[in-house]
Amino acid sequence: MNTRWHAGRPRRTGGLTLVELVAGLVILGVFTAAAYPFFSGMLARQQVTLAADRLAMSLALARATALSRRVEVTLQPLPGESTLSPGWQLVTAGAGPGQMVVLSVVEPGTPCLSVALRQTVRGANVLKFLPVGYSRSEQGGFQAATFTLGCRGEQRQVRLGAQGRIRLCTPGRDADCEAESSEPP
Repeated sequence: MNTRWHAGRPRRTGGLTLVELVAGLVILGVFTAAAYPFFSGMLARQQVTLAADRLAMSLALARATALSRRVEVTLQPLPGESTLSPGWQLVTAGAGPGQMVVLSVVEPGTPCLSVALRQTVRGANVLKFLPVGYSRSEQGGFQAATFTLGCRGEQRQVRLGAQGRIRLCTPGRDADCEAESSEPP
């Protein structure tokens, strides 16, 4: 500690005392604890938005590939998974029977992300685009779908119209985007 003597008593020239340092750390801790919920919500919102954008781009790629190559393209869960939450892939038929060609694989990498697919036709977490660019059911009718993505209370929806139109919306913020029930249609 640098001190200079001035009129018989020591005078401090710089630095912090232990009490000042501890008080500063306590104040920093209080501000951090107060800001955590805000930043946690902001991070969850950003992760859901990014995953919804990636899903919308995957649907657009599936439709464009089906149209341009004149093949059926399927959006399905990753191998060994039953839901789309850990990720999804786009596949199309290969050269031989039973062979599949993987066009794209998306793994959002967000542990809290949940992806629920609600379709006009009950079925697995699979969506098919025919060579004409429409999403169709196994029975031959047009198929609309709503993907609801969520993480820590934040939600975003990717809606696919029967004719292939893709729309993103946020429940509670967008007037025509209602929160989905957990029950299938």
